[in-house]
Amino acid sequence: MRTVTFASDARSLAALGQGTWKMGINPEHASQEIAILQEGLTHGLQVIDTAAMYADGGAEQIVGQAIRGQRERAFVVSKVWPTHADRDGVRHSLEASLKRLGTPYLDLFLLHWPSARVPLKETMQAMANAFHEGQVKAVGVSNFSVALMEQAQDALRDVPLIANQVEYSLFAREAETRVIPYCQAHNIVVMAYSPVKNLQEIGTDHPGYQLLHELATQYHTSPYTVALAWAIRSPHVIAIPKTANPEHLHSNEKALTLELSTADLDRLDAVFPASGEDIAVQYIS
Repeated sequence: MRTVTFASDARSLAALGQGTWKMGINPEHASQEIAILQEGLTHGLQVIDTAAMYADGGAEQIVGQAIRGQRERAFVVSKVWPTHADRDGVRHSLEASLKRLGTPYLDLFLLHWPSARVPLKETMQAMANAFHEGQVKAVGVSNFSVALMEQAQDALRDVPLIANQVEYSLFAREAETRVIPYCQAHNIVVMAYSPVKNLQEIGTDHPGYQLLHELATQYHTSPYTVALAWAIRSPHVIAIPKTANPEHLHSNEKALTLELSTADLDRLDAVFPASGEDIAVQYIS
C-alpha cells in the first residue's frame, strides 16, 4: 500500500485522504457525510482535509462530529483563508476552526492561498506562534510556487514547512514542473486536490477516455481508480478526493494498491501530456 509520512508525524499514512469541499452545506446530508468520513477512517484513510471557508465552517463541523471519540485515529488538516492572514486573523480563524472541530489541536495548518494584502512573513510568523503554543502540530501552505515556499520557510525559521496542497491530476500536471521535485527533495508532502477533476466531462471520443476505460478493464477497476493511482504514483504525494458515496470510497481505496505498469504510465503520459509550465500563482485579496 502506498503511504506518505509527514515530517511532523511518525505514522505512515495512506497516500489517499478524504476531502470535504462542499460538505456541511445541506443539513439533510450531514449524517451521510459524517458516516462516509467515519467509514474512511475505519478503512485507514486517516488524513481528513477541510478548511475554514468550506461552507463557512460547516465542513469543519462535519469533520468534528466524524472524529468525535476517535480523534487520535485522524490526521486533521484545516486552512486559514487569506483574508484572515494577518497576525490576529490567523489566531482568531484557528481558534474558531478548533472550536468547530471540537479538538485542541490540528495535525496540519495551511494557508489556503497566498494573500495579496498581508505580507507572507506576518502570516507565517503567526502560524509559527500557533505551532509553538501547541495549537497545531505542523504548518504548511496551499497553492504555493517554489519561490513562495522558500519565502514561507524563511519566515517560519525553526518551524519546518511540511506540506503544499496544489491541484494535481491527469488534466492539471503543472505541479510536476517544479513543485513536486522541490517537495520531494525537501521532505515536503504534496497534497493533490481535485485529483479526478474533469473525468466526468471527458468525451467518449477523447483518447484519454478510451485509454482510461481500457486500463480500468485491464486492472479490473474503475477509470477513477486508475486516475488516482496515477496521481499517487510518486513518493511524497497524497491525493485527497471528496466523496459522499460508499461505493466510490471503496473504489478510491483500491488506488492505494494498484500498480500501473511503466508501459501504461507512458501511455497515460502520451494521452495526457504535461504542459511543462509551472503552477500559476493566484493571490487572494
